[in-house]
Amino acid sequence: MLLNIKPLKNTAQVRAEIKKIVARQKKGTVDDLTPFSVEIDKLLLELEFKPDWKKLPVVARAAMMDIEGKIVPYSEDIVLPNTKHDLELVVKMLNYLREQKKLSAVKMPLFIQPDEVSLAYKEGKFSHEGGKISSQISVVLQKGAIMYAGFVFGRDYVILQG
Repeated sequence: MLLNIKPLKNTAQVRAEIKKIVARQKKGTVDDLTPFSVEIDKLLLELEFKPDWKKLPVVARAAMMDIEGKIVPYSEDIVLPNTKHDLELVVKMLNYLREQKKLSAVKMPLFIQPDEVSLAYKEGKFSHEGGKISSQISVVLQKGAIMYAGFVFGRDYVILQG
């Protein structure tokens, strides 16, 4: 499946590919993210291409946190074992990684959870404690190709196939 896909090589290509995936959604459907285009652009600014994205399976995640009325970005990459992944396997692996950190499994670990942000604060990886996640993006990459792009706005989420 990935044999004919050219790996993405930089941040601009990743952002452009995600915008193409979003634009392919039929207007007026549940997957239509047109009303969130400004927020998507802000989230895309938080994704920074890393060389590992071309070699390994990675879940790149970014969120906008509302901390005392101020919007603060939070982002992280989770490198997965080097094997072909479908969405179900990614979810299982992410929950396994959560449990390794002594966090409980969740229904949709593809997206950043509040307890992960708290743990990042305790580990010194994020400079703010608390807050509310207002929006987020999660991108599953396999050897430089986008397999899935997911978005959360409020309490609703959508996962689009790459």
